[in-house]
Amino acid sequence: MLGYGVWTAVCFVLFLVFTFPNDVIVRHWTEQLAAESGWRVRFDDVWLRPWNGYHLSNVQVSAPGKGLEPWAAATEVVVRPSVSILWGSGGSPFHFSARFYGGGCAGTIDRAGALDATCEGLRIADYPRITRLVEGVWTGELSGEIHLTGDGDVTKLEGRGKLGLKNAALTQGKAQGFTVPDLHFAAGEADLEMKGGRVEIRTLKLSGSELDVDLRGQLYVRSGAAPPVLNATLNLKPIPGAPPGIEPLLQLLNRSQKPPGGTYAFTLYGPLNALRAR
Repeated sequence: MLGYGVWTAVCFVLFLVFTFPNDVIVRHWTEQLAAESGWRVRFDDVWLRPWNGYHLSNVQVSAPGKGLEPWAAATEVVVRPSVSILWGSGGSPFHFSARFYGGGCAGTIDRAGALDATCEGLRIADYPRITRLVEGVWTGELSGEIHLTGDGDVTKLEGRGKLGLKNAALTQGKAQGFTVPDLHFAAGEADLEMKGGRVEIRTLKLSGSELDVDLRGQLYVRSGAAPPVLNATLNLKPIPGAPPGIEPLLQLLNRSQKPPGGTYAFTLYGPLNALRAR
């Protein structure tokens, strides 16, 4: 009788695992997330591995609004809900990990849209929202951490973030009809704070073979598909021994003048897809 009991229990568990409507459960969670925060999650397939959670394939995450392009796309996301969420109570966060853009992220997100995440090894060349800013061949990897709270509206999110960049380069570049000299940056870092639809760029520094870059200012985020608007000061300092084409280009942009200290200062303003400099 004990053997029959164990056999029945094992069969019950196996049938429950293989026939449980996991896609219905996960879609219910994503609908709750969209209703409470505005962020939309789409995926192709879902399956459960009891030891680490739900696996979602070909995931796309879109911000609130009517924008069609997702803010992030992952080949696979693993979600592990808390027990209180499984029973439909409380706002405990979902733990997640994701593989995308050649690297990965891990962290927590709750149904109101609060996010805490750490990312490593994200390839710049794989993220179209960056590569479309300047035409060319991009290389390099991003890492960092982000902490956000809010009701899901991107204009109301608050938080902070830190980014790191290594082995980055832009070659064969073109911007608004101008040829951009090949640029290589061994390292970079950024410290950001977001509040009320404004991203305060406290510091963004790049150490390169041709230029040292320092950017500070504000990035205004708008709802929907409208691109963010930048208002920032950009400082560029050519490195001794840099290719000869860089200094003349900077002088041309600086009204044919060379600054006394060797650092060229410009104001960048306008939407990211149509930046202007003065």
